[in-house]
Amino acid sequence: MSGGEHGLPLRLDGLLARAALTEPERDAVVFDGRTLTWREVHERASRLAGALAELGVVKGDRVALWTTNRSEFVEIFFGVPQLGAIVSPLDYWWNWEEAQAALGQIQPRVLIVGTAQARIVASSAAAVREAGIEHVFCLDDSYQGLVAGAAPLGEPVSVTADDPALILFTSGSTGRSKGAVHTHGGLLAAATTMCLELGLRDGERTLHFLPLFSSCLEHLLPLTLVRGTHVLLSQFDARVVWETVRDAAITHFDAVPTTLRRILEAAPDRIPSSLRLISYASERMPTPLITALIERMPAVSFVQFYGMIEHLCLTVLGASEQLRKIGTVGHPMVGAELYLVDAENQLVENGATGEIVARSPTLFAGYWGDAAATAQVMHGQGMRTGDLGRFDDEGFLWLEGRVKEVIKTGGFTVIPTEVEGALMAHPQVTDAAVVGVPDQQWGEAVHAFVILAPQASVAETDLLTFCQERLARYKRPKVIHVVADLPRTGIGKIARRVVRERLIASANQPKESR
Repeated sequence: MSGGEHGLPLRLDGLLARAALTEPERDAVVFDGRTLTWREVHERASRLAGALAELGVVKGDRVALWTTNRSEFVEIFFGVPQLGAIVSPLDYWWNWEEAQAALGQIQPRVLIVGTAQARIVASSAAAVREAGIEHVFCLDDSYQGLVAGAAPLGEPVSVTADDPALILFTSGSTGRSKGAVHTHGGLLAAATTMCLELGLRDGERTLHFLPLFSSCLEHLLPLTLVRGTHVLLSQFDARVVWETVRDAAITHFDAVPTTLRRILEAAPDRIPSSLRLISYASERMPTPLITALIERMPAVSFVQFYGMIEHLCLTVLGASEQLRKIGTVGHPMVGAELYLVDAENQLVENGATGEIVARSPTLFAGYWGDAAATAQVMHGQGMRTGDLGRFDDEGFLWLEGRVKEVIKTGGFTVIPTEVEGALMAHPQVTDAAVVGVPDQQWGEAVHAFVILAPQASVAETDLLTFCQERLARYKRPKVIHVVADLPRTGIGKIARRVVRERLIASANQPKESR
């Protein structure tokens, strides 16, 4: 700001500026034994912006980040938008071919990488140039010199609420990963909405162990708005989570059901008294798991929300409704409008299943450089989520699976989540994935994959009998595979497409002669 101007502009990096202005000496980021205050993070973010400006980065340019969780994530996330440039984190589990495809889409001017990713990039100089990348900086080497040697940016470059600030890549669970563009205004709307709906408090101390390259990154927004402290882990380890909750006086963390199951198994005899709130999302919450969590942690509030890469926050299930409305993902968040359409694009009534269409101030601005893909998912002013759902008579939303994962068998429709729920009601089954595979007789046949509890031993015939008591004949799995693990996306969702592809590939393998 200059002259007699006061106040903070409505822009993503304004969240960091506010925290540094009002709580400069409060802990902002804790990682790997190092703590930075909000003043220090703001200064580093401004130095990064200044350095990038010296390199020629201008409004609208992209800066990609490919690394595991670490403290620099926060300064990059809030520093790049000071230039009106766009930050884009990449999936750190991607191989080079996958990362290269994403980089080719967004053509970043600068790429910032961790040490492991730096080794990959160093051996692919031609591909880096082809993606339009002019500069590569390693976080453990050249990046530190870049920030330390730069002068802070003076005035942030002017932006509007509709200008892009962030590109998040979809998981690719139904095909090629696409870059979802989020604007300054949409991200600020997400920050305020999540603060309100999750019940976040000023000075919250949040532990981040889910990967920040995904929609989990959205928690940087409201926690910075409440001038909280971001405590980061580079990877998930349930034992380390509990140690950090205790040692860092953590008040809140965000999780998915998969990680919550492991956190429950590793829970100490005494739950640290600082922990008051656990939010979760991503996939269905098994009834036995949330019941056990609430029984084990009665002083902790659990809040579920539903969103996606393209639409960060849509519904919320508050702490008081966790058991009464178990199985739902709650009601629409403030400002969100959700409705259901059938295959003919007609509205469906409450109680009937349809594809969820949603619109709110947090809706993305489209897929980067892909107008056709954007048009395909838009429905008027809203977005077709690709999720099937139904509303009950109280207005709570029940998810019924993905549109593209619905199984058509013998003229009937089977929703995988219903079959998975039946299987997971078995006391020895801890997780399940159900897919449809090509079948000459039925069109598609229902196959189930289950993970058993430790030391459990259940025959396939027993599981099939168990399903007979709970499912109509056409919904029952033709085959149940007992497996040690299931492929998952970066935030823990079961990747049914990968399960299906692996099964089909296995069936097409030539049989060895005996």
